[in-house]
Amino acid sequence: MPFGLRRYALEVVRALREAGATAIIHADPCYGACDLPLCAAEVVGADLVVHYGHSKMVEMAGGLAIHYFEARMNVELEPVLEKALELLRPYRSVGLATTVQHIGSLEAVADFLRSAGHEVRVGRAGGLVPYDGQVLGCDFTTARAVAGQVDAFLVVGSKFHAIGVAISTGKPTVMANPYEQVAEDVSREARLVLARRYASIEEARGAGVFGVIIGLKPGQMKMGLALRAKELLEEEGREAILLALREIRPENLADFRGIDAFVNTACPRLSLEDDGAFGRPMLTFPELLVALGRLRWEELCEAGWFAAPGW
Repeated sequence: MPFGLRRYALEVVRALREAGATAIIHADPCYGACDLPLCAAEVVGADLVVHYGHSKMVEMAGGLAIHYFEARMNVELEPVLEKALELLRPYRSVGLATTVQHIGSLEAVADFLRSAGHEVRVGRAGGLVPYDGQVLGCDFTTARAVAGQVDAFLVVGSKFHAIGVAISTGKPTVMANPYEQVAEDVSREARLVLARRYASIEEARGAGVFGVIIGLKPGQMKMGLALRAKELLEEEGREAILLALREIRPENLADFRGIDAFVNTACPRLSLEDDGAFGRPMLTFPELLVALGRLRWEELCEAGWFAAPGW
């Protein structure tokens, strides 16, 4: 269970107990649909893994069936949408995106925008998401699908997802955060993120030793990509050290002296949000290609930067 849903843990346990099952809450951090406790499930002899909060990503893993129970938030949207309208006033056509928590309200939000005179576009489901208009921290397929048809985007959800849409589409993007009742144009912040990413790539160009990170969470493990990164680095005369981690935190990497930069093949959110905390560049795989001169920065931005699925 993600942290925000743990307040309901006792209700879930009691319901399962009444149904005749023994429930064990996995109390380590849970960051998304990709973060499944397969090792813990094996150790405790579980018959089933149930993931609360996110939409389906993995059906079977480690011989266990995975069941996802989505969390839909019942929160008042109109006040924050009124604030967002002021920021969207210069734009006629608006793309709409949100997370699974608000996907049930997407059509109502679209109607709200239309009543204010905007044309609305919602991208079809694809990539890792099952719903039209849904975005993940690692997949902005639905937004990119309609980017060429809109002047700007409205993202109902967090600033992280809004910045991801802005970076992936290159369009002005407004966030409407219903929890904090804050509306904000994140376009400038997205440009600053890109500037930091470019600086990290430039710093990594001179690195001789790279730590290539393999994420051990089931939805994040890209072993083939990590081995490909190692191969490319060695072709360029660089040294590559493979590092496998479940929790990719600065303190877990700090003592690996002699590593000049990291290549992150796990969750791209780490490179976006926590890059500075690692004390060394933390590149995604496409960014590594730029650092090695195999891809131009402009091509990377055109492809959606960190958010393009399949990287």
